[in-house]
Amino acid sequence: MATHTLSMSASALCAGAVRADAASSSSSSSSRRRVRASARAVSKTTTRVRASIAYPAPSGDAEPPKEKVVIKNNTNPLSAESAKPVNIKPKGEPVRIKIDDQWYDCAGWAKAHPGGERWIHFFDGRDGTDAFYALHSYGPNGSSKAADRLAKLPRCDPPPEKELKTPTPSEYAASMSFREFRKKLEADGFFKRDWLKETWALVQVLGLYAAGQFFAYSNPVMSTVLLGLGMVQAGWLGHDYVHGRGPLCEALRYMPTLLNGHGVEWWSQKHSMHHTFTNEEHMDNDVMMEPFFFLRPPSESGRPDSPLRKYQHIFGYPLLSIMFWLWRFHSAESAWRRKDKKELVLLGANYAWLAFCMPWQVAIGSVFLSGFIVASLVSATHQSEEIMEYGEGAEYVEGQFRSTRDAETVFGPLETWIWGGMDTQLEHHLFPTMPRYRYHALRPILKAWAKANDINYRISPSTKIIADNLKLLKEVAAAP
Repeated sequence: MATHTLSMSASALCAGAVRADAASSSSSSSSRRRVRASARAVSKTTTRVRASIAYPAPSGDAEPPKEKVVIKNNTNPLSAESAKPVNIKPKGEPVRIKIDDQWYDCAGWAKAHPGGERWIHFFDGRDGTDAFYALHSYGPNGSSKAADRLAKLPRCDPPPEKELKTPTPSEYAASMSFREFRKKLEADGFFKRDWLKETWALVQVLGLYAAGQFFAYSNPVMSTVLLGLGMVQAGWLGHDYVHGRGPLCEALRYMPTLLNGHGVEWWSQKHSMHHTFTNEEHMDNDVMMEPFFFLRPPSESGRPDSPLRKYQHIFGYPLLSIMFWLWRFHSAESAWRRKDKKELVLLGANYAWLAFCMPWQVAIGSVFLSGFIVASLVSATHQSEEIMEYGEGAEYVEGQFRSTRDAETVFGPLETWIWGGMDTQLEHHLFPTMPRYRYHALRPILKAWAKANDINYRISPSTKIIADNLKLLKEVAAAP
C-alpha cells in the first residue's frame, strides 16, 4: 500500500498501427538512465523478456531511448499535485489513448474522468491498456463500470508519428506476455472474492476496535496497542476496498474514513498516482519527501539541500509515525475544499469518537502507533529500489518489477498478519484490484512467469529490506 494523488499508467504498445510507428521513436537523442547511486549497483537490472510474440524492432541494436521531460520553473519540484503533462492540447483537438487494439479520442471525457483530467493527457499518444486493467473495473474483477464507459467513447485513428510514444522492445514484449497472464488468472478465479474471508477480515478489525474501546479507561496502554493494531488492519482492509471493484467494495468503500479518518477520494487519487508512476520523481509522492527524507543526495538530484539531511537516518524511522496524522490533515483539507458532505460527516464522526470516547493519550498514541507500523513496512518495499526521473519511467509492467520488491516475513504468522498482505507488494502493484488474500497463492505463479520471461523478480527477507532502507538513508545523509 505505499503512500499516495490519481489514476492510470503506461503500458506497452500493442500491435497494429503502433508497430509501424516504433522505429520513429528510436531516433530520440536522450537516453534512459538509472538514478540510483552506483554504490547500489546490485539493484541495477535490465529487464529482458523472452516472448513468443514479435515486438516493434527499432533501427539498430539499442532499445529506443525515452524522451526526457524537463520540469518547468513554475512547477513545485516536490509535489506530484503540481505535475502537469507537457502536451496538453487546445480545446477541440483529439486526445488519443490506446486500450487493447483500439484508439479512443478521450478529449471530451477528460474533465469527467474520476482520476482527473490530467491523467487523460498523460496518456495522450500512449497505450494505456495495462494501467486501465490494473486500476479500473472491467468485468472479471467484480464490475464492468469503467469498461462500459470506455465502450461509449468515440473511436479514432492512431496519432501522427510525432505524437506517438512507443515502448522499448522489452517493455512491449513484457506487456504482451503479461496480458495473456492476466487472462489466465481471471479464468482461474483469482479476482473472485471469498465471502468467508471477507467477513473474517472485517470481524478482526471491528473486534480490535471494540476491545480497544473496552480497555480505554481501565488499561490505557493495552487500549492504545489494540486500537493501533485495529487502525493498521482497518488501513489494509480499507486499502483493499478502495482498490477493489464490485458491490462489496462499493458498499464498504468509506470504511477507512469512518474508522481511521482517511478521506477516500483524496487517498485514492494519491495512491493511484503511486501505482501508475511508481518511483518516478515528481509523479510519485512516496519518493518525494524532501526536506525530511532524501533518497538521493542533492548533488545527484539537483534539488535544494537541507541541514536535516545529515541526520535523517537518526530521526527517519521515528518520524514515520506522523504518517496517519498527515493523511488525516490532507483528507480533511481535501473534503473541505471539495465540499464533500459525505466525507466531512464521516470524518467528523471519527474525530468525535477520538475526542469523547477515550483518554486523549489513547487517541493520540494509537494514531502515532498505527502510522509508524504502516509507514515502516510499506516505504521499505519501494524506497530502496530503482528511482526514475520525471518522464523517464518505464511502461507499466516493467516499471513495477524495477521499482517494487516483495518481503519474505521471518517472524511467523503474526508478522505476516501485521503486514496485511503488503509483504506481497509486487503482486499487489501488478494486480491492485485482486483481493489481497489471493496474493500469497499468486506469488509462486508470478515467480514462474517472471522466470519464463527472463524478468527479475525481487524478494528479500523483511528484516533485510528494512535494514537496506535504513542503510540508504544513512548513505544519502553522508553524501556531499
